[in-house]
Amino acid sequence: MKRIHVKGNTWVLEGPQLVGLYQIDESTCLLLDPGSTKLQGEIEAALAQAGLTPVGVLCTHMHYDHHETTRYFRETYGAKTCLPQLEADIVRSEESLKNHLFNFTMGMIRTIPRLQNLVCPVDRVIAFGETELVFCGVPLQVVRTPGHAPDHVCFITPDNVCFAGDVLMTEDVLAGAMVPFVFDMADDLKSKEIVAGLSCDAYIFCHKGIRYGSVAELAQMNIRHIQGQLAACGALVTEPMTYSRFYAAVVTAMDLPVGHPARGLHLERYIRPYLEYLVDRGDLTLIEQNGAPAVAPKEARHGR
Repeated sequence: MKRIHVKGNTWVLEGPQLVGLYQIDESTCLLLDPGSTKLQGEIEAALAQAGLTPVGVLCTHMHYDHHETTRYFRETYGAKTCLPQLEADIVRSEESLKNHLFNFTMGMIRTIPRLQNLVCPVDRVIAFGETELVFCGVPLQVVRTPGHAPDHVCFITPDNVCFAGDVLMTEDVLAGAMVPFVFDMADDLKSKEIVAGLSCDAYIFCHKGIRYGSVAELAQMNIRHIQGQLAACGALVTEPMTYSRFYAAVVTAMDLPVGHPARGLHLERYIRPYLEYLVDRGDLTLIEQNGAPAVAPKEARHGR
């Protein structure tokens, strides 16, 4: 991975996604969202080349492509770990992870390495209401941006650089995003507006890019994209259909790759929040169909 300077002591490691790096002194640093195990070797090589040792790992949220290597850096380098409250609660144990990944079996939680790697002790939990913290001697501002994940946050470094995780995607990534993952659609849309209103000198987005100055237009582009995908999903419901039939309709209409049962479960988790938001917003009506949860065009009545 290539080390790119952003501002002051704030850097990124550039690979398939951006990993944040805050250099504390000549030999130590913080890592922000160090990603999946696929990035582990490249991160270590970049750190070795720079003569840096990670003493702390912060994650904006617990998704595997941001948090999976956290435990490795803790166990290998003794790095302290830091996550927001709800994200820390999820990775506390296999049971709490299963509660979050509701449609995965307990056996899958216990045997799939990518899921096992998520379970990790958290040394510093960012409690609700905290807007700043000092971690490994570095003062950071915390901006609550839930939606993409239950307790997603952004970190603002002492250089006034916002490490924004997944709250926004850059233009090229957005263009290929059919159903961007969102945990809570209403919160996510609000959080995009929050980031648009910040006054940071630079913004780092894991997927993928660095932006200097205002990101208000990028935020609006993300919002328009989500609203467009919501409309496309809602338009597929021309008659009553079960949740599973809705998932299949979205997969077919958007030509989403499946190919493996676990991928199918992930896609269900991707698509369901769109369905739930369309129900909450009144675009669709929640009904039941032969005992199964189903949706219908909004004029339908319960039980039809």
